[in-house]
Amino acid sequence: MKLPLEDTFISWSIAPSRMDELWAAGWWYLGPVFFRRAFIEWGGRLAPLQHLRVDLARYRPSPSQRRIVRRNQDLRVEIQTPEIDSVRRALFERHKRRFLEGIPRDLEDFLGPTPATGPVPAREFAVYAGDQLVAVSYLAVGGDSVASLYCSFEPTESRRSLGIFTLLMELDWARANGRKFHYPGYALLQPSPMDYKKTLEGLEEYDWGRGWKRFARVKPAPASGHLETPDRI
Repeated sequence: MKLPLEDTFISWSIAPSRMDELWAAGWWYLGPVFFRRAFIEWGGRLAPLQHLRVDLARYRPSPSQRRIVRRNQDLRVEIQTPEIDSVRRALFERHKRRFLEGIPRDLEDFLGPTPATGPVPAREFAVYAGDQLVAVSYLAVGGDSVASLYCSFEPTESRRSLGIFTLLMELDWARANGRKFHYPGYALLQPSPMDYKKTLEGLEEYDWGRGWKRFARVKPAPASGHLETPDRI
């Protein structure tokens, strides 16, 4: 079924300035498949999507987000060229067991086979507890914008809120490197596990008729044992 307001195309390489334009027009991508849509199938029904971005000039971490950073001060974060290896694949497999719906097949579904170079060059945020990789997130880098692609974290370390922690690291990196916008992916109009994205300061949402407008932050939905979809889409 073709979702309302859904368009797609395939490309293995997008120029940074062009990717800025695509993100600003509501486009997203999985590997080489680029798409934009206003609805998603959720719980057997079509649910309206909210396309979100953070205006980094207005972004400031909240008190609860600063507590998450302090909680993880014992961890080491390495920002580097992305790689997909057996350690990252194993972490991905453990992490995806949390999902009940829209279960991803493999990392390449999100990143493509060569995330370091295309279709949009990406950076990897690898988080270590000692020598153990406990979380890894991938950030696509455009001209003046960046976008979160995916995050995996060790389920046994859920108390650390590593999904939010890596998102905060991405936001800090983007602002320090002169970017204007960070796209954390979309959420839903209705409450969902993706509501943590709606707690960010400086947030904007995409209006299909009028473009981007400011979004009032909300409190995150109560945590549950499982998520229905990957939490960085």
